[in-house]
Amino acid sequence: MASGLIFDPIRLLRAVPLVSSTASLIYATTELIVNGAFLLPEIRAGSDKVLPRWYHHVFNRAIFIVVGLNLTTVTTTITCLWLDRGKSTRSPFYWAGLAGAIGHMVFIPWVAGPIQRMVEDRNEKGATHEMERWLSVHRVRMLVADVPAWLSFIGAVLTTPF
Repeated sequence: MASGLIFDPIRLLRAVPLVSSTASLIYATTELIVNGAFLLPEIRAGSDKVLPRWYHHVFNRAIFIVVGLNLTTVTTTITCLWLDRGKSTRSPFYWAGLAGAIGHMVFIPWVAGPIQRMVEDRNEKGATHEMERWLSVHRVRMLVADVPAWLSFIGAVLTTPF
């Protein structure tokens, strides 16, 4: 293919899962930093008052980023696997990355409750208690789904000849 001499779109496609999982991991880390600030002892009482409205505003926008990045990762990974059809040393990396990207969504039942209670301000101890629960699940999700997916996609890209 003549166009492959200058620019090969298939090689670019093979890097997309790494790019989108990197963006997802950066976003998740930012959530840890920003949302964790609400739990600081010196501002926690004030956080209980502002957190339900603030998080409702943020969540309704952020959900599109999170879902969009995960769908990009999943669909481009499936496309890469389809192109390889098991004939490449890259395939195991893509399968592992796909498992991590899908694994991110497996945590929805564990984060949906705290998010809903936080937004609706339904915890008598305050919304920060729900944020604390959400962050604890978020950390686990990052460690067992997001980071392994990202590392797998690094492996996939490193085994792609350029």
